[in-house]
Amino acid sequence: MAIYLDNAAAMRARAEALAAAMPYMAEQYGNPSSLHTPGLTAKKAIQKAREDIATCLWCKPNELVFTSGGTESINLGIKGFFEANRSRGKHIITTNIEHHAVSESLAWLRTLGADITVLPVNGEGLITVEQIVRAIRPDTVLIAVQYANNEIGSIQPIAEIAGVAKGKGIALFVDAVQAVGHVPFALGSAEGAGKLPQGTTSQDFLGITMLAASAHKFGGPKGTGFLFVREGTKLAPQMHGGPQEMRLRAGTENVPGIVGMAAAIISSCRELREDSRKMRALRDNMIDRILETIPDSRVNGTRTNRLPGNVSISFAGVEAASVLVLMDMAGIACSGGSACTSASGTVSHVIQAIHMPEEYENGTIRMTLSPDTTRAEVDAAIAALTEIVAKLRAGRQ
Repeated sequence: MAIYLDNAAAMRARAEALAAAMPYMAEQYGNPSSLHTPGLTAKKAIQKAREDIATCLWCKPNELVFTSGGTESINLGIKGFFEANRSRGKHIITTNIEHHAVSESLAWLRTLGADITVLPVNGEGLITVEQIVRAIRPDTVLIAVQYANNEIGSIQPIAEIAGVAKGKGIALFVDAVQAVGHVPFALGSAEGAGKLPQGTTSQDFLGITMLAASAHKFGGPKGTGFLFVREGTKLAPQMHGGPQEMRLRAGTENVPGIVGMAAAIISSCRELREDSRKMRALRDNMIDRILETIPDSRVNGTRTNRLPGNVSISFAGVEAASVLVLMDMAGIACSGGSACTSASGTVSHVIQAIHMPEEYENGTIRMTLSPDTTRAEVDAAIAALTEIVAKLRAGRQ
């Protein structure tokens, strides 16, 4: 594939992640639950990774639970919290553009007696703090809001929502799968000890309760992720068996994946400011030129507060599936939205939620950049897209 523009689905593994992970597959392959030297070596590697990630996110190592990725982290956080805190209330607040891992977890909790309020987003895919405040009830126990949308890239006002939740004594769960490694934030408090993580300022602190992340979204290995759980938060495990991960996630830990994930997040945090600046410049240039070059096109999500590498564009009069096939034939990989839903051939719930005009609904594609994306690749993608859309429209006449 000559040009890869589907980095929101999976980024290429960073060199640091590969170098860190390989020894724990080929040489140091002991089980971290074993008491012999190879097992203890693996256990120490996991603890070192936990400490490194905690340093990058400014949280405590014991607040990180390693999982198989974003979906498991989301299920553990949302289901585990509700089950462990049912006596505190049954009401949960969320939005209508959450990832299916969140919405399906909440649908399951409905069968257990949860009462879910789903807030509608505006045309840019955003909710307001005022919506959250109005939705809170005496029995509200949890707020679940995505940090940044995986399809249209809009970033929610998480810091302000966190302030409201903390003031009301309500837990806040954040799906940050698309944000970690791409958006600066820290999970500690400004009064905490230690140096600020690289790439963050005191303005980036978030007072949230739980946060889900997935390694392959920021250059780590697939099949690895973590759930941040603020100290003192009660969770019920969703996988039962051994005592691994503070008894919150049974099963032998993925040592190479965890070590590689730590290396990836260290690298992404170190280069975050410069990488974000570069991707924002390419993103804005790409959006502006597409809108100028291709008639009847529109950008989805907010133009300002969006993920640095997200380009979500809709075209009237064409089918996204046809665009994607022809782009692939031209050697350019992109998607129709979330990697989890783009193959379904239906209009995604996110596109429906932002009330897109009907003539654009079926013509939405998502191109997502990485720090490795070049201006030449952007130029080639725009040229191919312009020709493809024109060809498809001509064929309909």
